[in-house]
Amino acid sequence: MAESEWTTDRNDDLADDATWVLTSSFVILTMQSGFAMLEMGSATKGHEVNILIKNVYDVVFGALAYYLLGYGISYGAPSNSFMGLGEFILDISKQDAVDSGLWFSGFLFHFSFAATSTTIVSGCLAMRCRFVVYCLYAFYAVLIYSFVAHWVWSENGWLAKLGVHDFAGSGPVHLLGAANGLIGILALGPRHGRFDGTRPAEDFRPSSPTSISSKPWMNFNNY
Repeated sequence: MAESEWTTDRNDDLADDATWVLTSSFVILTMQSGFAMLEMGSATKGHEVNILIKNVYDVVFGALAYYLLGYGISYGAPSNSFMGLGEFILDISKQDAVDSGLWFSGFLFHFSFAATSTTIVSGCLAMRCRFVVYCLYAFYAVLIYSFVAHWVWSENGWLAKLGVHDFAGSGPVHLLGAANGLIGILALGPRHGRFDGTRPAEDFRPSSPTSISSKPWMNFNNY
């Protein structure tokens, strides 16, 4: 009887944990709307629709890459200091059935971090490259993030073994995204129409996304 009660309590705790992690994941993913509005406010007229579609495909191709390979590279078992070597394509054959709900919610939460890292670069590449090129970048950028996430957040990662602590993605998310964005800016040059006198779009000012992004950032940094 005592063991049965313990199992029931454990299942309830796991369900509560999974619910909270899922809630945080959905809230963090709303940051994509804030990033899109920020980019639209910084772009010139006529590019708003392209930026919105680009941000949608940012999540679509990023989710595909993270589902196929990204999560396994970051947190798959077994693993070495460089990358994970298992649990690709959401392979949870070795997971306990009781833990599967928390496992799937953790997958979505970690993907929200990967999507944020990729979207940081989206603003840098807006009006600088073709749509198809950016879609390819969105796929491969998630894989690049996955390696760095493994180095920092996996117990076997080589940076983690050196004592690196990162509680909210300052390295794998923000520093990596900023570095990729800087490389893109230097390689591609100014935005199309940046110096020809075209006025920026006025429907969404760069300050508009503040109210949308503030709450997701709280969930992002307090997990």
